[in-house]
Amino acid sequence: MSSPIPQILRRSYRLHSWEVDRKAKARPDVLFSFMLDSAWAHANNSDFSYDALRDEGRLWVLSRFLAVFHEVPRWDDEVTIETWSKGTDKLFGLRDFVVFSAAGDKLASATSAWLVIDRKTSRIQRIDLENSDFPVELNRHAIDTKLGKIEERETLRTDFEYVVRYGDIDVNSHVNSSRYVRWILDSFPGTILEEKRLAGLEINFLAEAQMGDEVTVCSADAGEYFHCSVKRAGDSAELCRAKVSWR
Repeated sequence: MSSPIPQILRRSYRLHSWEVDRKAKARPDVLFSFMLDSAWAHANNSDFSYDALRDEGRLWVLSRFLAVFHEVPRWDDEVTIETWSKGTDKLFGLRDFVVFSAAGDKLASATSAWLVIDRKTSRIQRIDLENSDFPVELNRHAIDTKLGKIEERETLRTDFEYVVRYGDIDVNSHVNSSRYVRWILDSFPGTILEEKRLAGLEINFLAEAQMGDEVTVCSADAGEYFHCSVKRAGDSAELCRAKVSWR
């Protein structure tokens, strides 16, 4: 008999030397990866696990994500992530995250919207949480907002070009979501990365990239934030769109 699924999953991670920057501080894409891993772990042993959906010819994809970063953990620090499902909104599955230090300080807060799609056709499938025993927390919010579409911006400069490699691909045979976050942040000048700290990241995932694709990261200074876009060079398809703010 499998263990009951907790209402809120708590999962701890230790930061290794290869997960920090030259100042020994955690890279934001690593914290993002920890959050995604905790989401998969919470769904494990349920009707919505990776294996269960794979057997049905379906998979989860992250569609929208918003995070606010409060403090930055360092090399060898242990962080604990709390994550919970907030049920569904139309076709989206909603999930929140809070990242804590070992001392209990809040390091980051995030909210996200996910879709279930057909593996072969990529068509969106309905998420039937109501008729399952998966626990939800409807009234608890790490960030109390409804995620929407980031508006397109026409005037962008190209900051970064990259060819998708084998190591960028995940078990679903497309680029892992955390790679887009890393590409976007790597596109910023060293002066910003050295002197400032990431304050907020909002991202919409729009299409998939695969091995061998050439991608470009473009950006524009929008005042309170930078508007960023990752596009596939071959057909100019926009793969993701983001707002990045620094403090």
